[in-house]
Amino acid sequence: MAALCVVYALSSNAQRGILWDKDNQLPISHASIYTNQGGNVLATSSDENGSFTVSFPFRELTVSHINYEQQQISHLKDTIFLKPKYELLPEVVVNNSEPQWIRKKLRTFLENKGTLYQTADSQMRYEYNKTNVGDSSGYAFQSKGLMYIPSTAHIQKDSMYRISPDLNIIQYKDTTAGPDFYDMQLMLYENAVTELDSKFIKRHRFGENKEYDNDNRSIVQINFWSERFKEDKGYILMDTTTCAIIEARHTTGLTYNLNHKMNSFVLSVAKLAIGLEYEDWTIDNTIRFQNINGIYYPQSVTFKYFEKRSNYNKLASAKHKQLIQYFVNREASLALSPTQDAPTSRFYDVPHEIHWAIIYTESKRHARNRVAIQKEMPRHYKLFGETQATIPKLPSN
Repeated sequence: MAALCVVYALSSNAQRGILWDKDNQLPISHASIYTNQGGNVLATSSDENGSFTVSFPFRELTVSHINYEQQQISHLKDTIFLKPKYELLPEVVVNNSEPQWIRKKLRTFLENKGTLYQTADSQMRYEYNKTNVGDSSGYAFQSKGLMYIPSTAHIQKDSMYRISPDLNIIQYKDTTAGPDFYDMQLMLYENAVTELDSKFIKRHRFGENKEYDNDNRSIVQINFWSERFKEDKGYILMDTTTCAIIEARHTTGLTYNLNHKMNSFVLSVAKLAIGLEYEDWTIDNTIRFQNINGIYYPQSVTFKYFEKRSNYNKLASAKHKQLIQYFVNREASLALSPTQDAPTSRFYDVPHEIHWAIIYTESKRHARNRVAIQKEMPRHYKLFGETQATIPKLPSN
């Protein structure tokens, strides 16, 4: 499986290309294509059709997508191949008929969830990697250490995940950026399985992928989609013997996210005030579980957030205003494995904050935790895109 990038000369200062998945014969959208000089970034992205335009000078380009190996190129050739990190299950078109057994199995999953997943508090080693790339900015963060994983029952009682990092590396243009665990919150608390409830089942249609092949015949791939929002879709791998979900992927697009993750009043005000318009807003997350003594715990989670929008640099009513278009591409991965290691540093909370609320009152505990992460958590710094870390830096209070 490989991705094909065909590049055409647009002018002496710009070039146009298409990112293409050679294996599935589909365009690759929302990839970052950027150049980096001393931590200063100029970037573009591929659209939903895989098309992109490079309109800035560069000595070296990086082509990056969370599902593919990152690649650096000094000259744009006619074809560029990107190797996948792992194979994602393809989307499969299913007919309109829905097998009756699927909803029964999903309801059984909901009934048994408390006895199948995280039945007791545990501790695991974690590795967290995230990258933010925009038109003119780049940030990367790597954190490794121990994670306290609360039981499902404790999460429902306002307990939370906690981390004790023994390594934090920040890549940025300077040392002003701090550790960023924002996407870790989303991956742990708002993934494709935690969102699966009775309302989710009611809002979606389901079908079995008959072409899916697994050595264990009790494991099936169930595709789901929304008839109201065509970009609200994904798949579930289920062990039909136990009704346990062992892998799930959920993708949502512009219309769905504007309806579910943006307050309509706030959006209306922003449109009137600065002419805010969203062109693209895609969220894609995949979670895989590991079975430890008959109980399922997260094993790996990937998260992708792509947003492209425009607004005026002044109030819409002002004279001489300028329309600014920009994109943000956030990608993150989290890997977990069992361990008996003891923590080497204090634990920090990974709270489940209400990200989309108009008014959010931060608790004293969350406020102290946020300050501790930004001011006390040890970290190394290096320039974005560089491989050699600087000396450790502990921010002053």
